[in-house]
Amino acid sequence: MRVVTFGLGGFDLTKPNNNIVEDIEIPDPPRQPLSEVGALATLLAVTETLTVEDAANAVGLSPEDLIAEAQAWEAARLG
Repeated sequence: MRVVTFGLGGFDLTKPNNNIVEDIEIPDPPRQPLSEVGALATLLAVTETLTVEDAANAVGLSPEDLIAEAQAWEAARLG
């Protein structure tokens, strides 16, 4: 996430750096492991029993959630 803070008067093309007084990047917090149901949905997607989209929809998660979980498993496996 990026946070831009402008000086008094806000964005202004006539001021140096468009009146930006601070521009910081805040890293996303680390993801938490999915619940048992989310992990099962991930397993079904990884083994191609279900598509990622179907598995995510079945448990109310996004495909990105399942992908991140599977990537975390792989990272842990490679250690």
